[in-house]
Amino acid sequence: MSEILYEVKIADATGHTVAQMTKPEIVAKATASQGTWVFVNDRLVSAAELEHMELDAATEFKLMPGLVGGKDRLFSVEIADASGHSVVQMSQTEIAQKASESNAAWVFVDNTMVAADDIAAMDFSAVQKIRMVPPLVGGMAKAEC
Repeated sequence: MSEILYEVKIADATGHTVAQMTKPEIVAKATASQGTWVFVNDRLVSAAELEHMELDAATEFKLMPGLVGGKDRLFSVEIADASGHSVVQMSQTEIAQKASESNAAWVFVDNTMVAADDIAAMDFSAVQKIRMVPPLVGGMAKAEC
């Protein structure tokens, strides 16, 4: 039995092209370039999710490049403070600088703690959430003699 072919609209400079593709071909195309957005019946899905989806009810597929800002793209950064947290807009460079200031903060990118020294060189194209929290120090204070 041959694989089912789906009609896939692929965004390009002319608007879009239409291709007939199998599910594995769609997954391969979606993962070929980082940041590709995949829509199934107008619902955004990840390439990993697409790989495990049942496509029986799927009638429309669209692949398009993800929208990513330029070098100075701003990110919403949650910074823990006495009130809970503040949300500020910062560039990747500003995030790296703030995190490096005397080990001023721990930085979590998509719920993964990252080293301050690594932030400037990281690929932030798919980042969804950034949090900064003061470093936590465990243990007891040294007793005075």
